[in-house]
Amino acid sequence: MHNVFKGIVVGILGFIVWFVVSVVYGIGLGLGGGEDPTIEAFRALGFALMVVGPVVYVVILPIWGWWRGRRP
Repeated sequence: MHNVFKGIVVGILGFIVWFVVSVVYGIGLGLGGGEDPTIEAFRALGFALMVVGPVVYVVILPIWGWWRGRRP
C-alpha cells in the first residue's frame, strides 16, 4: 500500500511539472518566442513522470518483489 501512495505522489509531481512547463511554453509561443528543445525535454519529463511513475510503483515494483521472494 505504501508504493501506491508513492506512485500517486510521483504522478501528481509529474502533472505539476508538465502543466507548469506547458503553460509557460504556451505563453512564450503566444508572445512570439521560438520553440526551445530544453522546454520540450522538461515537458516530456513531466509527462513521463505522470504516466510511468505510477505504473512503476503500482505494477512493476510489486511484481518485482513477488518475483524476488519466490525465487529459491
